[in-house]
Amino acid sequence: MSQDPSLFPVPPHGGVLVDRIVGGEEAEALRLHAASLPVLVLDPRELADLELLAVGAASPLTGFLGSADYASVVRRMRLADGTVWPLPFTLAVPEEARDRVRPGAKVALHDASGRLWGLIEVTDVFARDPLHEARHVYGTEDPAHPGVAYLLSRPRTLAGGQVRVLPLPEDLPFAEHRLTPRELRATIAERGWRRVAGFQTRNPIHRAHEHLTKLALEFADGLVVHPLVGETKSDDVPAVVRFQAYEALLEAYYPRERTVLAAFPAAMRYAGPREALFHALARKNYGITHLIVGRDHAGVGRYYGPYEAQQIFDRFDPAELGVAPLFFEPTFYCHGCDTLASSRTCPHDETARLELSGTKVRELLRGGGRLPVKFTRPEVAEVLRAHYAGGNGNGHGNGTPAPATAAAPTTVGGYIVWFTGLSGAGKTTLALALEARLADTRAVEVLDGDEVRAYLSKGLGFGKEDRDTNIRRIGYVARLLARNGVAVVTAAISPYREIRDEVRRLAEADGIPFVEVFASASVESLTARDVKGLYEKALRGEIAHFTGVSDPYEPPLQPEVTAHSDRETVSASLGRIVRALEERGLLEETASPPYVGSLEARAS
Repeated sequence: MSQDPSLFPVPPHGGVLVDRIVGGEEAEALRLHAASLPVLVLDPRELADLELLAVGAASPLTGFLGSADYASVVRRMRLADGTVWPLPFTLAVPEEARDRVRPGAKVALHDASGRLWGLIEVTDVFARDPLHEARHVYGTEDPAHPGVAYLLSRPRTLAGGQVRVLPLPEDLPFAEHRLTPRELRATIAERGWRRVAGFQTRNPIHRAHEHLTKLALEFADGLVVHPLVGETKSDDVPAVVRFQAYEALLEAYYPRERTVLAAFPAAMRYAGPREALFHALARKNYGITHLIVGRDHAGVGRYYGPYEAQQIFDRFDPAELGVAPLFFEPTFYCHGCDTLASSRTCPHDETARLELSGTKVRELLRGGGRLPVKFTRPEVAEVLRAHYAGGNGNGHGNGTPAPATAAAPTTVGGYIVWFTGLSGAGKTTLALALEARLADTRAVEVLDGDEVRAYLSKGLGFGKEDRDTNIRRIGYVARLLARNGVAVVTAAISPYREIRDEVRRLAEADGIPFVEVFASASVESLTARDVKGLYEKALRGEIAHFTGVSDPYEPPLQPEVTAHSDRETVSASLGRIVRALEERGLLEETASPPYVGSLEARAS
């Protein structure tokens, strides 16, 4: 006897898969009846909650919470009957509708366009304290938190009761992938999966997350990539763009017979630990047995500790949850390991890691940069690049992305890395180490200050005017090379801030990225390691115009990188320089980039 697919491979939360959708004659009768009913207009979050209620993703809920369930969920993450449920599903009642929305009333539920979705049979009308809810659900009253801001913007009066919902509109976004719990469970049963890993995301999937999903696939029979497509923050990547990236990624890099891409129609609440628990319970309703829960799952800003979303599962008996969390440490590409790794598997420090925040990715793409191949797949990078290049980079809404080509170009243009610092501070050492790092992947030229003086600036002295002339010449040659696709690395004292800033402005006016690296070292440390004794002579007054002693040196105010060459190794400094280039999308990729972990001498 075959097993009920609504129970396979894991029973839904509460034991019964709820279905609040009406069809056929009942749907037609509901439409006719709704025409005479008072109306509540749902906002995007309430509409997303209504869809989850309708299809059973929010089982065992059959409607918006009444006062007893609401109070219990807010206070102890359980319904009044004791069933685990961490988030309040609520329906707000505006002041002007309060006289029409009463216990016993039936109220039509519309979206902002006026479309009828269903109705609620009101059993309870009550008031909430938004700050009390915020403290318990979000752990803060700070109105800068998007969840708190939402609560403060909504009416305090709430209506509870069961809902009945019309068949879902056929023009919903991602209709092909918007599988209901019953549909996804049927797919899982058809494929015979018993252990099903789920991956929740509201972001594009980069290499680190791809790595986690494939670790899960090593033990699971199948993987459901289940991105959230409801309302998110305005600066999140729009769902339509993300889905284009998901489709490209899964097509090229995942086994089709063991992977399903499905849309999760929930809205983001940014409730951190509570939302992580909700995501797990909802995925159980879809037939997922194991959910990947990463660091700061469903978090925002610094409102939650990095592991709170994992630790919340320890507060409940695994049997009453019925879904197993898969805990992973954050992963990253490590230049030292030359692979994806985590802090549990990688022995190198943070300077060897390639890690880009979502904010940094958006800044990079808006500036026309390219994402490193070791951070994201070229197909994903190109979808995102096309979106931001198309002027859609503000993150608002789910608008159509700009067309993307099949693959991302693999070559970036020229740029300038400008080393500045006192004599002996390590500029040339670091410049040559960077040249070695870049040389396998692209054309590189090093413009060393001493060599430029010998060949281009012969006859110039060391007064300020001559020094400025020398730096202008270096900057001009650097721009010529960078315009032709060369990575230019300069190493010159360049003591005056004004002329360095001028060189930067001219480069950036030509569209040439400019990265300033300050080789920082104290005069005392430089004197101690100066084998030629030049600093001691300058301090005795035997050498005129010696920068840092008898002539001024003006340190950069905001260099992209400061290399503390008197207290860190060349490899540590180089690692941070490389990371700065990666964050701006300036590094070429090679199958096995050299990692200079063996350069342990200090820069000199």
